[in-house]
Amino acid sequence: MAKFDRYADLLATWQARFNLVGPATLPEVWTRHFADSAQLVRYARPGVWIDLGSGAGFPGLVAALLRAGPVHLVESTGKKAGFLRLVADELALTEVTVHNARVESLNAFPAAIISARACAPLVRLFDWGLRFATPDTHWLLPKGASVANELAEARQVFRFEAELVPSVTNPDARIVRAFHVERR
Repeated sequence: MAKFDRYADLLATWQARFNLVGPATLPEVWTRHFADSAQLVRYARPGVWIDLGSGAGFPGLVAALLRAGPVHLVESTGKKAGFLRLVADELALTEVTVHNARVESLNAFPAAIISARACAPLVRLFDWGLRFATPDTHWLLPKGASVANELAEARQVFRFEAELVPSVTNPDARIVRAFHVERR
């Protein structure tokens, strides 16, 4: 809990200078960001976790605090990547690697888990992450009320299995657990 307290302090300090999260959500950091991210960990399998568009570290940094194994945070904005590095260093998260790059420019490596939160529609996330996916990769993607439309759009381009899990932090949200994603 001390590490989460420190993370919250760093987020509040950096939020004053850079837009890391929606300003109105900062007072609700424990439920809106930490708990919302933490709920994904129960669906994670062992292995490399890659978080696309990590922003302020949700869900990737939270996953790194709650589970063992390498976590790769991909963030193209330099200031946000700097924040992620600072938090990882301050919290002694030695298995966290921050990539200050666009996901399209990274060399591919196999990932057991691919996540993204508030980053892009499913069709784009699948396009970006497919290079990192293996037949056993689990995709953990929190989505809001438009999830049905995003699934329909993604099915036009990709074949995949998906399960929608209700969010424990927002009754209108769902976690898309996708498997066996491949381009049509």
